[in-house]
Amino acid sequence: MEKTRRRIIKYSFAFVMLILGALINHFNLGAGNFYVYGSVGTYLIYLGFIGLIIATLTEIRRREKIIDERMQFIATKAMRVTFLCLIIIAFIIIIIDGLKPITMPYHLFMSYIVSGMLAIYYISYKILLRFY
Repeated sequence: MEKTRRRIIKYSFAFVMLILGALINHFNLGAGNFYVYGSVGTYLIYLGFIGLIIATLTEIRRREKIIDERMQFIATKAMRVTFLCLIIIAFIIIIIDGLKPITMPYHLFMSYIVSGMLAIYYISYKILLRFY
């Protein structure tokens, strides 16, 4: 019962985003100053399609995973390594910004930081998985 309810919520949220985005585009509502998307409606349609993809992929790849203390230990260690790397990278960025100002747009800069953190976490998790 819980899986069916969760599936209904995921798909209904995605369809609501699609319908709301189509309605906003049809009536020309919302701001048009997004960098990548033309309007709010286009962005909501994009979110709806991403929601459909995620809901479908999580249902297809659903299997019982065995999570034991070892896996939790490795995940915690990987998070610690990622946090330490984030602090070090932030310190280096502060020094570089003091020497030569960073002129990169803020949204692009933050997307690189988030992508870098995910990459660091994934790499440290895989490395720690081999050692423990």
